[in-house]
Amino acid sequence: MVWRRLRIAADTSLAALHFIFQIVQGWGDDHLHQFHIYGKDYGISYEGGIGFVDNPFRVVIDDFAFDAGDRFTYEYNFFEHWLHDIRVEAIYENSTLKAPFCISGHGMPGATAADEFDKTLAFLEAIVNADDETTVGEIRPFADDLDAVRFNRHKINRQLSRLDLASPVLEPKLSGWAVVAD
Repeated sequence: MVWRRLRIAADTSLAALHFIFQIVQGWGDDHLHQFHIYGKDYGISYEGGIGFVDNPFRVVIDDFAFDAGDRFTYEYNFFEHWLHDIRVEAIYENSTLKAPFCISGHGMPGATAADEFDKTLAFLEAIVNADDETTVGEIRPFADDLDAVRFNRHKINRQLSRLDLASPVLEPKLSGWAVVAD
């Protein structure tokens, strides 16, 4: 089972939350998506895709007045129907949280234990077979392949820290690739 546990600020927009999910799941924003909250759909409208009435860059988590235990869904990739059950665990009043943060998680979408084993073995073999002339650049692809199939909280948090939530263009320019409302 693939899961994530996050801390986000109450003033996080739905558009920002979409890009946060892209980072924590290791995706590249290649598919359409939608949030389903209190019987209504929200998301970023794309030409040729579905449209939404509300501007997801202006609708923030706090607008929904969630209580601990409330749930909503996030659907990504309508062909595969990846439906994520989002649960608000806690709400912290007067929090100073600015950047989203991944507390914990498990698994990567589409990856199996065998994938992780194979990529780990390939990475370790690349290190063992390295010599004095081997560069980090030659080892890096093996590490990137491993990161694609293994949950890496530290890498995710580095990427989240670079996400400029105040930017009108939120999509992160990053290579490689449970919500708590604050």
